[in-house]
Amino acid sequence: MSFRNLDNDGDWTFGKGKQNYVNLDKEIMLNIKTRLLSFLGDCFFATDEGIDWWNLLLQKDRQKIIIECKKIINSTPNVRKINSVDYFENEKRQMTIYFNIDTIYSNNLSNEIGGVNV
Repeated sequence: MSFRNLDNDGDWTFGKGKQNYVNLDKEIMLNIKTRLLSFLGDCFFATDEGIDWWNLLLQKDRQKIIIECKKIINSTPNVRKINSVDYFENEKRQMTIYFNIDTIYSNNLSNEIGGVNV
C-alpha cells in the first residue's frame, strides 16, 4: 500500500512522482491522521467513516472521544496494537490527540495530532 504525502496544510502533494508518496510507518501515521480528522459522513464515497466530532465535542466527554479515536486507530490497516491514546483540549479550544502504537513494521511509535481548533 502507498499513501500520498501531505503538506503542512494537510493537502496532498503533487509534482515529484514517487517522491510524493510515503510508505511503511510514515504511511500508517498519515493514514491515522487523516482518519482521525475526518468527520462522520463528510466523504461522499465513504459516508459511514469518520468520527462524529460535532456531537462528541458538544458533549465534552473526554472518555468517549478517546474511545472513538481508539476505534479509528485500531481499524487502520497495518496497526497491530494500541499502546495508549490520550486527548487534550487547551484554553484556546485547540485539541491534541496523542497516541502510541505497534505496527507491522515497528513497535512503540508515538505521534500527536495537534493544534486543531474545536
